[in-house]
Amino acid sequence: MSGERVVGGYVLRRVLGRGGMGEVHLATTPAGGLAAVKVIHPSLARDPAFRRRFEREVAAARRVARFCTAPVLDAGMDGDVAYLVTEYVKGPDLAQAVRERGPLSGSDLEALAVGIATALAAIHGAGVVHRDLKPSNVLLSPLGPRVIDFGIARLVDSDSVVSQSILGTPAFMAPEQVRGEPLGPAADVWAWGGVIAFAGTGRLVFGGGAPAEVLYRIVNEGPRLDGLDEGLREVVERALAKDARLRPTAQQLLESLMGGRRLSPASATEVVERTWTGPGLPATDATPVRPAPSVRPAPQQGADVRRAPQMGADVPIAPKVRRRWPWVAGAAGLVVALAVGVVVVPQVLAERWPYDAKFADSWATGTSGGGNARVVGTGYVLTAEPGWRLWKSAPRSEPDGGVLVTARARLEQGSGDYGVWCHGSTGSGDRYEFGVNGAGRATIVKRRAGQKGTPLYGPAAIKGSTGYERIVAECGGGDAGRVALRMWVDDRLVAEVTDGGDPLGTGEAGVHAAPDTKESLRVRFESFTIARTKS
Repeated sequence: MSGERVVGGYVLRRVLGRGGMGEVHLATTPAGGLAAVKVIHPSLARDPAFRRRFEREVAAARRVARFCTAPVLDAGMDGDVAYLVTEYVKGPDLAQAVRERGPLSGSDLEALAVGIATALAAIHGAGVVHRDLKPSNVLLSPLGPRVIDFGIARLVDSDSVVSQSILGTPAFMAPEQVRGEPLGPAADVWAWGGVIAFAGTGRLVFGGGAPAEVLYRIVNEGPRLDGLDEGLREVVERALAKDARLRPTAQQLLESLMGGRRLSPASATEVVERTWTGPGLPATDATPVRPAPSVRPAPQQGADVRRAPQMGADVPIAPKVRRRWPWVAGAAGLVVALAVGVVVVPQVLAERWPYDAKFADSWATGTSGGGNARVVGTGYVLTAEPGWRLWKSAPRSEPDGGVLVTARARLEQGSGDYGVWCHGSTGSGDRYEFGVNGAGRATIVKRRAGQKGTPLYGPAAIKGSTGYERIVAECGGGDAGRVALRMWVDDRLVAEVTDGGDPLGTGEAGVHAAPDTKESLRVRFESFTIARTKS
């Protein structure tokens, strides 16, 4: 298309935001996916000293694990243009969420606190200091909070407090940052306290006004925390200690929030995603993304889809009530469950969304012509025979409206497609299937009874995995005769399309597997969740 701007092979679609260092663009990757591309101001990029810092800091940022962060995917120089590519996170930032919908509370606020602490633990574990943690640098995705721009503030010379104050946000600067002292991880912990207090009260803990006034209060006055949930207030107070040596580390923050239990960033991320329901805001980019021209529909394997035997009886949907559950007690139960590989849902959570599978409870098992389904330990194993597509439904129907269906799966034998489906019906065979393939492909296929599947996306190449693939599918609520479909693999958005041709509505959800050779396909599903999306 004429007039397109391409930087480093990424086609810039539109501006997502502007800051002191440059512009952030929504971009299409060379493989046809989406990414966020930060294009640095030319005046900075032409500075040889900046280029040296750019290479050094980007190398450090790429070491940060992806837990509750938007990881750095690529970076480089395209002529005189410096660019930084991160995973695109679809959702509003925390500042926008609080501005438009008010403060967060209950399990969402608690999940936010744990999520940002988890991100800081991952960032600090890679030897990086964020230096500019603030609400606009926390994006609220359907899966939970994601911290962005870690380490980027250091790209500009920060030898003086003046340059730091220009880059940073005064309201979230630690006292040592105000005084122009060297910064360490404790400065990020201070900012965590200010961000969580802002999220829970809607106010800046040291008030507003002229920057000089705010900076004076940070150094000389105490924070205003009235109105913050009591369960978080004590932890936030310790994070906002004037003396950096008295603040907890990010890992200690995490332990305090989890009732004293030590938790890895990976396990903490799972806890966050199992309790996060979101702030109820629409995503910032609602435009459907069509596949790149190089992407072609997947060839169909075999003849018409054959249905497996009875998928298992549905159970009544719990009343649509929102109850706050005790964070420490409930999360502690999940911590124990994650430690032994068992998904245990506290009783109060079982009465509301999300639905978290216990595969031994009413999931269909047995052998048919299409293959075998069985519970093995804490997992659910599907073995699909050649020429068959084996699909099983969860023993609980979807809630009204849009849903997120999440599964962690591993290919154990053979080759073919496997994944999750939603908006389906075991009576008719209709459903949207979201599949990955051991060869590194992703597809979204619409299936109707008695018809071959209609590819809506793919096959598109994705980065392979040697462990469990974490597959997340979003099926919209079908407003105005259209259903938005999105797919993530290992926290990376890989597909986004809209079905406007007689779309499928709320129904059932489950898992599927289908071999593409004469060998059977065996897939182990280690977890499965159905959650509501926000309208």
